[in-house]
Amino acid sequence: MESIYKSDVVIVGSGISGLMTAISLYPRKVTLVTKRKLGEMSSSAWAQGGIAAAVTKEDSPELHFKDTLKASSGLSDELAVKTITNDAKDIVNFLESIGVQFDKFNGEFSLSKEAAHSHRRVLKINGDQSGKYLVEFLMKHLKKQGHATIVEDVSVDHIIHKENVCHGIMGHIHKSEVVDNFVFFQSPNVILATGGIGSIYAHTTNPRDVYGEAVAMAAQAGAELVDLEFVQFHPTALDVGLDPAPLLTEAIRGEGAFIVDENNKRFVFDSDKLGELAPRDVVSRAIHQHKLNGHSTFLDCRHFKINFKKMFPTASYYLEKSSINPDQDLIPIIPAAHYHMGGIKVDIDGKTSVEGLWACGECSSTGAHGANRLASNSLLEAFVYAKRIANKINSEPLKQSHKLINIENYIPKEKTISKIRAKKYIWQLRSAMNKLVGVERNQKTLEQAFVEFLRIEREAENLSAKLKDMLIVSKLITYAALQRKESRGTHYRSDYPNKNDATQKRNIFKLKNLNDYLNEEFKIAN
Repeated sequence: MESIYKSDVVIVGSGISGLMTAISLYPRKVTLVTKRKLGEMSSSAWAQGGIAAAVTKEDSPELHFKDTLKASSGLSDELAVKTITNDAKDIVNFLESIGVQFDKFNGEFSLSKEAAHSHRRVLKINGDQSGKYLVEFLMKHLKKQGHATIVEDVSVDHIIHKENVCHGIMGHIHKSEVVDNFVFFQSPNVILATGGIGSIYAHTTNPRDVYGEAVAMAAQAGAELVDLEFVQFHPTALDVGLDPAPLLTEAIRGEGAFIVDENNKRFVFDSDKLGELAPRDVVSRAIHQHKLNGHSTFLDCRHFKINFKKMFPTASYYLEKSSINPDQDLIPIIPAAHYHMGGIKVDIDGKTSVEGLWACGECSSTGAHGANRLASNSLLEAFVYAKRIANKINSEPLKQSHKLINIENYIPKEKTISKIRAKKYIWQLRSAMNKLVGVERNQKTLEQAFVEFLRIEREAENLSAKLKDMLIVSKLITYAALQRKESRGTHYRSDYPNKNDATQKRNIFKLKNLNDYLNEEFKIAN
């Protein structure tokens, strides 16, 4: 059974990117499609950081701009960086105007200092619960506006397209976790806002539903992709065996926490004079290497004079569940996949290379983050580009929807593998990505990763939709990592440990390039 709906704008995803885009499109009628209940299982709601913005007299957009460029290892798009840093104060003003209450003391913003920022400039809400409160607030505001139709429990499987024009999306409705029927949303404007790729890795801070489906769908629709090799690992995820691994926000280190080993050595200083407040890629590699050398790694807050539980309620919740007292105990940590700088290539207004297809938030790549994202610039970028996409669509006349084409071609004919078998192969894939395409890579590990991917693909005949998307995204990231024969930002190759000025450019390609590589190197025709 199948259903067809028409809408002027369809937004896929209900994190901050999707919600803010829908809010900013008011009063235009929009349809917001979400895989779970509205706001559930989005990385935005889990964000413990805040919004980076120059809001003090000592700070300025120019200084924020310089810090972002410095962290990006020479690969950021300066126009994108200037756009988000210049618009940051306007975003803060907008959020306050609709009722968002940031943490303040004596009428002034309570700002956090995070790694690689030259000033305190991260605005928070209730300590480390900024993302949760922003998502909840934006949901209420969107419902109050009344212009959006919200469709829950729909997994989007395909972008319907022809001759580089997007005509809509196809998905299936969940009922008791069973595919019930197919649903088609015909629209001249589709905005992808589904988040990142974290859960293709065994260690991640992202929700399990965040595995790069937008990148997989856009790639199959022929969209340009960029910077896929740059995966940011957060250095301080709680290492107690939980999946996902709870994030221990960077602000804890900003307040003075140490990173130590079993001998209480602050070993990160061996890699960078900034120690714990060095850029995330430096800290993550230092921890990764120290673990490879047989050491244990911890966050040490035992010397804190602050009220840890009041300042970091989310972190405290997970520490209590793990029977860890930060006032007395060392906190075990591990680097975990956290944020993807790469994604679907978009221009300054969020347009992809496919007509009618837009992307916002972590699934997109604006160029603002380059090879290494500056802490708390992600929520800022999501807000800024959500407004830009909405302004661009609202400035254009209503488009006539084309006749929906070949929808039968998008309905799977075969039965997919069982959930139990799919889980087995999903775990094998996540483990391979962590080991072979993780904090460190080289030619040998990247080629071995392809061997693993192709084995999984062969054994898991009639892949589940999720496993299929995860494999596509894993292959694309690995292919991109093979192309970049240097180390830059979060992309570290032990066989090319230095930067190469000759390759200081963004790596733009399409799915066809990956398929040509597989056909040539592995004789796999796609």
